[in-house]
Parts: sequence; structure tokens; C-alpha cells
Amino acid sequence: MREADLLREAFGDIHGRRLHGFALLVALGDGERAEHAAGMALSAGEEQATALRHPERAAAWLRARVLSSLRARTIGSSPMDLARRDNLAGLGVGGPAFDGLAALSPAERAALVASLIEGFEPIDVETILNLGPTATKRITARAREHYQLAATRAEPPGIGTASGSLAHRVQQVAGRALSQPSDDGR
Repeated sequence: MREADLLREAFGDIHGRRLHGFALLVALGDGERAEHAAGMALSAGEEQATALRHPERAAAWLRARVLSSLRARTIGSSPMDLARRDNLAGLGVGGPAFDGLAALSPAERAALVASLIEGFEPIDVETILNLGPTATKRITARAREHYQLAATRAEPPGIGTASGSLAHRVQQVAGRALSQPSDDGR
């Protein structure tokens, strides 16, 4: 097998699973759209594998393609859309966390997931969102605020945090982020 072929195969192995999880979160549990967006991005990435050798830069590049694909059509949500909720429950996103994510636009979900869950550097979040530093900070801060408000409103009385490991982490990180002043004075 040629080195380029091995590199393309490794590229898919390295990025495929996490990219699909990112796509599923940004698509708000729409499995078909997430699968399509992640597949198209991976296919394009495999073709560019020799140029995308740095794993973090490649991951941001792939997520930018996923977001671009998912932005093509607005993603709505309905409390009755059980398939979406079930798809995200598999990632640990339960009730209030789903409602928090549903309150966000695809770009806001991408900013929240990339920065707070996946821990991408700000420059990579800029790449994913295709925005400059100021706009990226603004959309990330807005995503944190909207998520926290919606998840809190959806929380049943007497429950402290949303259930599920990913949901819990989103809520914890967003809570910490909201309690700290941001760089842009918001």
C-alpha cells in the first residue's frame, strides 16, 4: 500500500468517530444529516490528508466543513422529536442539556462544543466558525449564555444539573465560563 493511501486511511481512523460526534451535536441529533456532513468532510479531508498533517488543524478544518454543510439548512427542534433526543442520549445529552443545545443556532452549538467540550484553541474555533477573533469570542460567549439559560429553564424543580456525562460537563463548563468575565468585557 502506498504511503498516501495509508495516510488517507489513518486520517479517517483518527478523525472519524469524534467528527461524527461533533456533527451529531451540531445537527441536534439529526443522525442522517450528521452522518452525511461528517462523511463529506472526511472524504474531502482524506483527499487533503498530506496537506492536513497537524491533527488539531485537520480537526478544525474538518469541523468547519461539517458546520458549512449543516448551515445549508436550518436545524429546528421539537420536544416531540424523540429520534433526535435518543441519538443525543447515546452521547450522554439528556433533557435539559438537549433543550439548552436546541436553543442555539448551529454556529453557536459548534462554538460551544468545539471550545468547551472538545477544548479547541481559539484559533481553531475561528477556523471552524470561519470568523475572526472578536466575532468568535462574541458567538462563543452568546452560546454559553443561551445554553445556560435554556438548560436552566428546562431543569425540573429540585434537580441540580442535567443528567448524562456530556450534558453534565457542558453545564459545568458553561457555568464556570459564565461566572468569569470574558476578554471582550461581556
